[in-house]
Amino acid sequence: MITKDATCTEEGEKTFTCSLCEETRTENVSKKEHTYKEEITKESTFKEEGEKTFTCEVCGDSYTESIPVRNNEVAVTVTGKSNLPTDLAAGRYSDRVELSFDITNNTDKNIKGVQGSLTVYDLFGEKIMKSDCDFTGNNVPSGESIAVNNLGMDINQFMEYHVKFYNTDFADLKFEYEVTNIVYEDGSGMGDSSSTETMENEKVTVQVTGKQNLDADYKAGRYSPRTEFSFEVYNHTSKDIKGVQGVLTINDLFDVKIMSLELDFTGQTINAGGSVTVSEMGFDINQFMDDHVKVSTTDFEDLKFEYKVTSIVYSDGTTE
Repeated sequence: MITKDATCTEEGEKTFTCSLCEETRTENVSKKEHTYKEEITKESTFKEEGEKTFTCEVCGDSYTESIPVRNNEVAVTVTGKSNLPTDLAAGRYSDRVELSFDITNNTDKNIKGVQGSLTVYDLFGEKIMKSDCDFTGNNVPSGESIAVNNLGMDINQFMEYHVKFYNTDFADLKFEYEVTNIVYEDGSGMGDSSSTETMENEKVTVQVTGKQNLDADYKAGRYSPRTEFSFEVYNHTSKDIKGVQGVLTINDLFDVKIMSLELDFTGQTINAGGSVTVSEMGFDINQFMDDHVKVSTTDFEDLKFEYKVTSIVYSDGTTE
């Protein structure tokens, strides 16, 4: 007869009793196996191992196992290099190097974007340069590869490593791509799967609803390319709003800040509990400013927006 149940921390006891003389003896009953529940307590990244914790649902005993660094989910291979000399007629004001890549998705989900850095070495394995290199605008289906072309950099003739990169034959270069982040098509891997971020204030919500790029047009009085956005501005208060002042921050697909700019909404009354549509607000593109160029050339669905309200003016003259 079991006189003491075994658990995962203590042995049990089984008692045998003689049916004639009632003499007894006991035997130990082996401990039960722990009933472990598995939980990922630290996700692995492309630089650090993760951690998986196993906890017994009965006694609380636990142990951990490491999760390997994520390094085989995406393979990025440089497949070619082109040197483009300065050509003012083509709008190229310096020499330029452009690379072609092959991106292979070894995961079971479609990939929307890959973030990482590319290191370039010479024939002897000596580092020439390292540069951030992100891939967006092309979905990479699960288990498939895509080719990406025309990614590169303008060459500064006064920087030796730029010149070396430009002058070295592709066959004499070695490349190493380190993945730092992946954004999947289903939205995992980033803070919000929405292509347009809605940033809420207790009083006002500003949503960026679209983006358009306009070429320079002297006849229209536009002397440089321009990027314009459309917005929906919501009034959550009980009073009509005459103007909203704030700052728009634009992030890339990987939540890395590209730029911030002051942006005010005036000229339209926003009725209490209502909203207004605002368009044709933006900025002229300075081709020599990387943040301007990146906002202009990045697809709208690969941008994320945050609008922070700094002041509200109501139709009755009060402000907040």
